[in-house]
Amino acid sequence: MEQEDESEGAAAEQQADEAEEQLADDLLLHFERVLHSDPLIDEVGFLHPTQFGSLGCGQDGDSASQAPEFQHRYFWCRDHKLAICSEILPKLYRAARDAYYNTRNAPSQAVHLMSLTKVLLILCPDMLTAWNSRKMVLSEKYDFTKLKDELQLCALILSYSPKNESTWSHRRWVLKQVAEQHQDMAQLVEKESVLVKEIAERSKMNYRAWRHRCWLIPYMTRKQVLDELKKSTRWSELHVADNCCFHYRRSLLLALLDSCLGNGEDSVSWESETCMLWKDELRWNEMLIRRYQGRESLWNHRRFLSQWWIQQLFSVEETCPSTTSQVDLFITQEIGLLSECLNDPADEFGESCVQAELSALYILWISKQVPAVKGKLEERLHSVSIVGLKDVLVRACRPEKRWLWMNVLGLPDRSQ
Repeated sequence: MEQEDESEGAAAEQQADEAEEQLADDLLLHFERVLHSDPLIDEVGFLHPTQFGSLGCGQDGDSASQAPEFQHRYFWCRDHKLAICSEILPKLYRAARDAYYNTRNAPSQAVHLMSLTKVLLILCPDMLTAWNSRKMVLSEKYDFTKLKDELQLCALILSYSPKNESTWSHRRWVLKQVAEQHQDMAQLVEKESVLVKEIAERSKMNYRAWRHRCWLIPYMTRKQVLDELKKSTRWSELHVADNCCFHYRRSLLLALLDSCLGNGEDSVSWESETCMLWKDELRWNEMLIRRYQGRESLWNHRRFLSQWWIQQLFSVEETCPSTTSQVDLFITQEIGLLSECLNDPADEFGESCVQAELSALYILWISKQVPAVKGKLEERLHSVSIVGLKDVLVRACRPEKRWLWMNVLGLPDRSQ
């Protein structure tokens, strides 16, 4: 009797396992059908069963005669939006993974392999093996339509995982394949820029998205670079603490410089236009610094702008000597900004203290990066009742910053 009970228990357990496996396979098959029926899905959500129940029926057009009842409880797709019940994710992933490993080495299963990897990557976008399998299939024959579908898949994954490096990397690979076949990338670059902007709105401090936008710059025309610089101005003003957008502007400005150097007939006029853009950027940056105190990203941006601008002024003075030194005028202006920051009244949030330290570190940085202006800086500091760089350190910087910069600049310690 005991042996019969054990055998019946084993048989029941085996039947339960088979039923579980069949359920997972059915779920995978239905999920593939959902994705195939609506290739324009642009958003995915993973919902708890209690939330999923409030959505009602599953995919539009499904009925009890077309699919088992459990499929309605786990998938919902409408208006290109897809919801998946989190209860089935482990089963669905295991079924997709096992099917993928059984299919990936079969040369005649490319279509099925693309379908399985799509399911896998939606569930686990960090699976590099699946991304590589898709690359191998797409590399066999260039197909612009399939590559556009690949961009759609990447956008779908980024809608819920906006910082996934594997997806951004694959997206760049796809764009590179397109660029190698098509000379005109203007329309694609425009769409990519819009995508990154939308993702950056939803996902703060997303340096992966902004790095992708920087990667696109070499594919932009000069007009697009100028347009991007203009369009990113308002966004930067609303996100002054996000260094990513300012890094993007720096990349755009450097691209304009490269364009200036590589230009032919109108290189002189283009260089003049670039200088005007740089002056406007400096004025705009100063306005933001005065408006938003204690934002390190703004001061970092000014360091970049000032270093190139000072070098440009020096080169102009060498070729066209003038009685009025533009470098002196610029240094005087920067010392004036420093003086204002040092003398700002204290506030309850301590932002004025942070602003004073950032302005001091900015002046110290210039003296280190552009040694030719160090003497001019020392001279101009006296005009605002500051003895020298050491006095700037003592008045504005915390002790740990003070000691660091004294060593960097070779200033004697006050205690000696």
